[in-house]
Amino acid sequence: MKKSSAFTLAEVLITLAIIGVVAAMTIPGVIVRTNQQEFKTGFRKAISVLNQAVTMNMALDNVTPEYLTTQQEVHDYLIKRMNVVKSNVTVNGNKCFYTADGFRYEIPSGAKDCTVNTPCTLGVDVNGDRGPTTPSNNALLSKDKYPKVADNRVIDYFTIQMTDVSIQPKGDLAKYTMYGEEKN
Repeated sequence: MKKSSAFTLAEVLITLAIIGVVAAMTIPGVIVRTNQQEFKTGFRKAISVLNQAVTMNMALDNVTPEYLTTQQEVHDYLIKRMNVVKSNVTVNGNKCFYTADGFRYEIPSGAKDCTVNTPCTLGVDVNGDRGPTTPSNNALLSKDKYPKVADNRVIDYFTIQMTDVSIQPKGDLAKYTMYGEEKN
């Protein structure tokens, strides 16, 4: 009688079980890293889109952000040259607008006279109203509770500083996301 050299059913099932355990341990980490990379790319795009809007306003209307005196003027200035799908929304006292790429931009009530000496701070949620950061839990992102670079938490809400000459990330996490290292 000829002996066959094949795997037994038990050996195949054990191998599949080991592969399943390894996959179950690694897939959540891969998903988190993929989401974080998506948010980083979205943030870089948000900075670029804002820079383009300011540049277009300066080129076509000869208006820079330094002449804006109210939150509404900052809002109107930005949406004039952006692909906005919904505007004049108020969330937690901030004037918001949504763009076609799914971003939610927030303009705090104190935004005015966006100059180098007194820059305007804007917020962008690159995931819109979907989690992990939503309009209802944005209050968790106060200065003392905002995630630090070392936290390694997935975050989709970033702060941006707008002046009459540039749009830049604001805060350690935003700078780390944009440039890849901590900046002061």
